[in-house]
Amino acid sequence: MSKIVHSVSCKTRDDKDKSHIPKQTRRNTHTHMDSETIISTLTGFENDLGEKLEQIDREAELQVQQIELSECLMLTSQLVDLFKHTVITFELQNQNDWHNDTRHQLKKRKTVTVNTLLDDKIEKIVINKGLTKEQWKCLLYISFINGDTIEITKVNKKHLHKIRDKASRLLEPDERDAVLALINAIEKHMPKEHFISK
Repeated sequence: MSKIVHSVSCKTRDDKDKSHIPKQTRRNTHTHMDSETIISTLTGFENDLGEKLEQIDREAELQVQQIELSECLMLTSQLVDLFKHTVITFELQNQNDWHNDTRHQLKKRKTVTVNTLLDDKIEKIVINKGLTKEQWKCLLYISFINGDTIEITKVNKKHLHKIRDKASRLLEPDERDAVLALINAIEKHMPKEHFISK
């Protein structure tokens, strides 16, 4: 049989097969398949959309945490500066023997610099105010990485509470403990005129 005759006979046979199926049933099957395809497509779209929305939510949450963390570190840096100006400087000024002691130490130990002596003196003051040497170094590092911040000369209890809350939620345990120790030292040792009563 030639290809043309075979092709025509196959079409005729297929047409005969379809001819015994009512037209309405063929339409219903076609419509049913289209509906299933549409539903399947929409379901897939919904799943993709749901996953994308979840991903956007996660990314937004991470951005909010990053913003809060940055704010917490900046506020901590401001508190470190406040502590230096109101507590440490005050203590150094009240120690009349500071200059004499520095000269004596420089003569005694030739390898020691004034900065080293000042650092040692500050560490003693800080430790005396309730922080550890490691906590103070952690706070200095936080202050260093934040660079210059807006200087504050006064603070209120509500502001300290806000920083305490952020530090408790956002910082690693060592950093958190250092910030909490700093806040406690400020509350106990900072002169009252530097507190705002609000």
